[in-house]
Amino acid sequence: MFKILQLTDLHFGNLYPESIQINEATKALITRLVQTNQPDFIAITGDVIYSKATNSLSTFEGILSFINSFNIPFAATFGNHDSESDFSRDIINDILLSQSNFAEPQSLFHDNDRLCYYIELVVDSHTHRLYFIDSGDYDKLQVGEYDYITHAQIEWLVETDKTFSGTSQLFIHIPIPEYETAKSLGLAEGHQDEEICCPKLNTGLFSQLLLNDLSVKAIYCGHDHDNDFTAEYCGIKLNYGRVTGFNTYGSLKRGGRMIEIDGSGFNSSIVE
Repeated sequence: MFKILQLTDLHFGNLYPESIQINEATKALITRLVQTNQPDFIAITGDVIYSKATNSLSTFEGILSFINSFNIPFAATFGNHDSESDFSRDIINDILLSQSNFAEPQSLFHDNDRLCYYIELVVDSHTHRLYFIDSGDYDKLQVGEYDYITHAQIEWLVETDKTFSGTSQLFIHIPIPEYETAKSLGLAEGHQDEEICCPKLNTGLFSQLLLNDLSVKAIYCGHDHDNDFTAEYCGIKLNYGRVTGFNTYGSLKRGGRMIEIDGSGFNSSIVE
């Protein structure tokens, strides 16, 4: 069995007078989750920091060093709050890729400053891929508030996956519109206590997974702190992580999602 700990919406940053103490509580929680659950891999799905807070680039470097210090392979994608300041996503991408325990990325693809890649692993003779796609930040067209997966990113995924015969899972930050559809159909199981803040433009990621019979069987996101549900829709499991950081809104108890891979199968559950 191979265990992946998904952490999401860490929100480190000295945004409030009490943030220093709150940030330490988040680090203590992450340490406990790692020590208790003994994951083989850590997947971070965005909003690592509040980039508008003071000294946020130093905060980001410190948190990546903290995650790196567990000596567990990890990977990450970024959220809407990670590069709102005076540094670009290219800068934090470089910091991420420089970490000694960052898992070896395959098929690195940059769509402008959005990083896409996959990690490949073998569990009980079955090959798995973990895809990481940067879902952006804010909708430049202002059709809605939040960004969307671009056509270039979707084309990269289709081209990269079309000859793969194993099982894959996809990690993003902003939920795609099909989360909203699945919830409206009554398929969601778990906390669904917040509006789904997905993009208003649907650029077709989910439909391309189905039409091209891609290997992706599950998607994991963050972004909405009062949702942690799972919904199986058209044979694909749509999952929220559990908000991890204390330095942000949300009434759910802080934690993560543990994904367990066993041969060709997998399942996941919330850990606190």
